[in-house]
Amino acid sequence: MMTPSVSLLIHISGLIAVSQIIFSGTYEQNVFDSLNGNMTGTGIFNVALERALYAMSSAVPFSSDVVSVVWLLKVLLYSAATLYILYIGRNLYQAIFGVVELYCPETKVGFDFPSREMNGLVTKRDFVNEIRRRKKIGEIPPPYPNGWFSILRSNELKTRQSTAVNALGQNFAVFRDDEGKAHVLDAYCAHLGANLGVGGKIYGSCIECPFHGWQFDGETGQCTKIPYAKGKIPAQAKVKAWPTIECNGSILVWHDAEEREPFWSLKDLEGIANGRFVYRLSSTHFINAHVEDIPENGADVSHLAYLHGAGVSSGSGINYRELLSGRLHTHSWTARWESLPEPSTHVGRMTLTVTNNLMGVNFKFLDVTSVADQMGPGVVYLNLKSKFGTVLLFQSLTPLEPFLQKHSLVAYSDWWIPTFLVKWMVQAYNIQLERDMIVWNNKRYNHKPVLVREDELILKHRRWYSQFYSENSEKFTFKKDELDF
Repeated sequence: MMTPSVSLLIHISGLIAVSQIIFSGTYEQNVFDSLNGNMTGTGIFNVALERALYAMSSAVPFSSDVVSVVWLLKVLLYSAATLYILYIGRNLYQAIFGVVELYCPETKVGFDFPSREMNGLVTKRDFVNEIRRRKKIGEIPPPYPNGWFSILRSNELKTRQSTAVNALGQNFAVFRDDEGKAHVLDAYCAHLGANLGVGGKIYGSCIECPFHGWQFDGETGQCTKIPYAKGKIPAQAKVKAWPTIECNGSILVWHDAEEREPFWSLKDLEGIANGRFVYRLSSTHFINAHVEDIPENGADVSHLAYLHGAGVSSGSGINYRELLSGRLHTHSWTARWESLPEPSTHVGRMTLTVTNNLMGVNFKFLDVTSVADQMGPGVVYLNLKSKFGTVLLFQSLTPLEPFLQKHSLVAYSDWWIPTFLVKWMVQAYNIQLERDMIVWNNKRYNHKPVLVREDELILKHRRWYSQFYSENSEKFTFKKDELDF
């Protein structure tokens, strides 16, 4: 990644080269005058130019010919200017039409890091793990609810490629067959337990175990070939095949504690298939909380004015509300949450309008209206409408561990909205998300919270969310000393 100092040096050098081309007549005259010992100009630049030309005339074999030196310098100058213009053009293209990948590591945000060593902790990772160990767990719902969960981005898996993924308390082997279809199996071979996702080769719609060459069908999980066996393949030679769909740039599996078939399906966001909306960027965060804490935020409308009232210009640091920018630039919120009726009882809908105020004055052209459909516990379809156009977000929440959630979003927009504007909107969204993370990463799930009348939507949300737990949903059992990242 290019550092700011290198980027600054490129800009300075490029601007000098371009400016010298613009004033090429003066530049060429300076070259001739300097080589002939005549200083017609004044200033530091001419002195530096004369010294550079003198050094070059000593180093280049044909530098005694003034015309040759001028020709060489002009070639170098035009080459530098061309490269700089191409560099600027590439950056402009990326800003307008490009794709951006944003990634926030586990330890970057959501924790109040000490400015000095505390109790012998010397790294952020050590500090985060200590916070995780100390946090009280409380009485919590099962950590892995039933529903669709994203386990991999589509562009992370090529045709005839396999990989191992750990999520939802499971170990998966994910692969694409010869036709590009994604399959998800239990990771461990039924023979001697090798991980199929680590080194597994693809043959047709099957994945081959890297240990003994047993092949398993991606649709059924049944073993179809044992290269050294002459008899019939045992019926029990199979691994679990997980219901899998691929949409909105993600590969998703259906997780159900009762091993029932999916209750609902997912599809691409409207407008993606016909090309109206264009893929712009993705973003990833990791959250240290119970999975239910995060979608419950949508029904907790009372926290918006307090936690998210300060403008995003003040950032997401622990003291963002104390900054002057957060007082001059503020947000006002209007929110409503509801569960949808049959046959869409798995959908919870939040309608939200946010206004931007500068010193108390509302700038309506910056207002954003959003409709967020929570499709079960792990997927949200979010539609953001503003004066600039529409941005669609496909948001996924996947439990990697009982108290470690992977929050990802993929952003699409109207084709005329440039990437930098979509990035600005997503970064504003992420700043608000990171403010929540400060709370989530340090809170416990209160099974029986003390509520007031204005908090009634929280109870409605908990009743709605309870449909994603069932009799055999896995309970939280592992020890607190196993919470390290």
